[in-house]
Amino acid sequence: MGQSSLSSDSKTFYNFQAHPTALQRDENGTWHVRGYAEAKAILLGDTTQAGFSAELVKQMPLKIQQPVLFQAGAEHREQRAQIAKFFTPTFTQQQHAALMEKYADAIVDEFVRAGGGDLNKMTARMALAVAADVMGLTNSNRAHMARRLDTILHADMNFSAKSVQGIVRYVNVQWNMLLFYLFDVRPAIQFRKRAPQSDVISHLLAKGRSGTEILIECITYGAAGMVTTQEFICLATWQMLEHDALRQEFLRGDAETRYRILHELLRLDPVVAHLLRRAASDLCVPSGGATVTIPRGALIDLHLNEINADARAAGAEPLHLNSHRALEKSVPRSLMGFGAGPHRCVGEFIALAESDIFLQRLMRINTLKLVQAPKIQRNETIKGYELRELMLSV
Repeated sequence: MGQSSLSSDSKTFYNFQAHPTALQRDENGTWHVRGYAEAKAILLGDTTQAGFSAELVKQMPLKIQQPVLFQAGAEHREQRAQIAKFFTPTFTQQQHAALMEKYADAIVDEFVRAGGGDLNKMTARMALAVAADVMGLTNSNRAHMARRLDTILHADMNFSAKSVQGIVRYVNVQWNMLLFYLFDVRPAIQFRKRAPQSDVISHLLAKGRSGTEILIECITYGAAGMVTTQEFICLATWQMLEHDALRQEFLRGDAETRYRILHELLRLDPVVAHLLRRAASDLCVPSGGATVTIPRGALIDLHLNEINADARAAGAEPLHLNSHRALEKSVPRSLMGFGAGPHRCVGEFIALAESDIFLQRLMRINTLKLVQAPKIQRNETIKGYELRELMLSV
C-alpha cells in the first residue's frame, strides 16, 4: 500500500481549528501557541518547565537537586548529556529490545489464553516493565510497584491547606510515595550500591544523588515516560482495529514503514496535548511576518494538537493520516509529538521501539476484535488523554 488516508474526525480527542491563530495572548497574560514555527522558536529559546506539576517541584528544599525534567540551562544540558547514552537507538536495541520482546510475548500470550481483556491494563504492564528496566527498578514486586506508581501518577495534585479533601489527597500521595521509596526505590539503590548496572539509578548514585532525589527522578520518569507510552499504544491499537487498511500497512511494512505510521498517529493525536513553559527572559518570536515579544515570566501554553496540524509544516490535508507525508528535512515526522529543544523527550526511541514490538504481536492475531471502544478521560498531570476500558477479544 503506497499511502493510507484516515480522517482524523473519528478519533481526535480535542477540537482542531482549521486556521488557528499561531501566537496570541489572552486576557490573563498567558500566551497560546498554535503554529509549528512559533512553537519551535519558543522551545529552543530561554524557557523553563511549567507543566508536569512544576510548581510543586519548585517548593522542594533548595538542597535537593531538581529532576532533569525541571532543570534548565547549563545544569540541564550537562545532565541530559550524561543520561543520553541510556536512551540512544543503539543502547535501546542492545540493552532493551530482547526484554521488550519477552514482555510483549508474555502479555499477549496471556491475553490470548484468556480470550480477551482490557488493553489499558496490558499496555500498563508493558510500559512499566520497560520503564523499570531503564530506571533500574528491578528489585521489587512489579505488580505491587505498578499499583503504587499508578496511585501516585494519577493523584489529584491540586492540594489546599484550607480544604479537608486537599489535606487527605496530600497525605495519600505522601503515603504512597513513602511506600514506593521503601519497597521499590530503596531496594534498587541498595543493590546498585553493591553492584552498579547500566541504568539510570546506578548513574545517579555515581553522581552522589540522594535517595530522595532518586525517588523524585523515578516518579518524573514514570509520568513522562510510562504513562504516555501506555496511552499511545492504546491509541494506535484503536486506530488500527477500526481501520483495517492501516493495520495491514503496518503488518506488511518494514521497520521504516511501521515507524512512519507510529509517528503520524502521534502527530494527529499527541498523548501530551499541552506543553507549558515560562519565559525565563524576553522571547522574540517571528510570527506572521513580524516579531512578537513574549515578556519574561509569562506563561506559555503550546497547543500540540493544533501545532501538529499546522499546514505550513505538516503539508496538505494536515488532519488526515498519511504515513508518506512529505515534510521538510528539519521537521520531525511527528512534528511536536516528542516536543523540541533542550527538553525534547529523551525516551523517544525507547517509546517507539516498545510500541512497535508490542503492536506487531497484538496486530498479528487474526481474530482480534474491538469489543468496546474506550472511555476518553483527561490526565491533568500530563495534560493529555487517557483511554480506559478499551476491551478486546480473541
